[in-house]
Amino acid sequence: MADLEVATLHPFIGEIAREVGGDHVVVYELIGPEDNPHEFDPDPRTFALAAEVDLVMASGKGIEDSYLQKLEDNFGEDKIFSVGDCVYSLEIQENGRFNSSAGPNGEHGHEEHDHSHGNDEEAIDPHWWHDPDNMRRAGFAVAKEMARIDPANAASYQSNAIAYAKEMRQLKMWVREELEQIPPSERVLATSHLAYSYFCNAFGFEAIAIQGYNREDTASPQELAELIVFLQNENVEVLFPESGSNPKALETVAQETGLRIGQPLNPDGNGLSPSSGYADMMRSNVSAIVEGLTQE
Repeated sequence: MADLEVATLHPFIGEIAREVGGDHVVVYELIGPEDNPHEFDPDPRTFALAAEVDLVMASGKGIEDSYLQKLEDNFGEDKIFSVGDCVYSLEIQENGRFNSSAGPNGEHGHEEHDHSHGNDEEAIDPHWWHDPDNMRRAGFAVAKEMARIDPANAASYQSNAIAYAKEMRQLKMWVREELEQIPPSERVLATSHLAYSYFCNAFGFEAIAIQGYNREDTASPQELAELIVFLQNENVEVLFPESGSNPKALETVAQETGLRIGQPLNPDGNGLSPSSGYADMMRSNVSAIVEGLTQE
């Protein structure tokens, strides 16, 4: 029998919990790769599982805002651990610029431009996992939280977090090496919605999004017209759709500007096969970006 039972609200949180917990932890994924974390609606099964486990792990930074309060009301804040609160945040302000707020160790990312439409309010981008350094930091935060509840296995959790951190460092090195094929002047990532600011912050890209944070956000005709003018004046060659998104807005912009449509990117880990995980998503996204931005 496992020493700790954990329920998770994002597939990548489930992956971290399994890697750090090892044989001492059983992980129940309340939101799996087939679900959209933006649209999840807790059902009786969710509440039944959450009631039984020792800890519920959320992604945090607002991605669960539509339903997290329901869980907290039923089980108390002490049972909910928001992993994303332990890593740095990127804030989008009304002036359209990315600003990095300090992480748990006082770390800052650099400022990134964004020319997004469909979300003018100041907000935190919740897609923090697109920087492997955040996944590494999250691993140590999860180890600390597991050790708080199960101190007898604290050394094992810490050891597993160190091993996971090594994997994340190796992954980030691989990403950097692959992206060397793209000159700094051409590092512009134009996507459907605001899911890649952490990637852009970590690897020196400018982020441009046609929609807001949620794939269901849509830009108005006026906003699309403004974006088309902007794209025509900037160093943008490729528009990247996203798996599971409606490509209509992107196709409209591509037709008006003559830009190419690249291979789809995966923003949330949706649709990954059971044998795939975070590193596979990152490698797939990076390969698509390199192919799209180095094509003649």
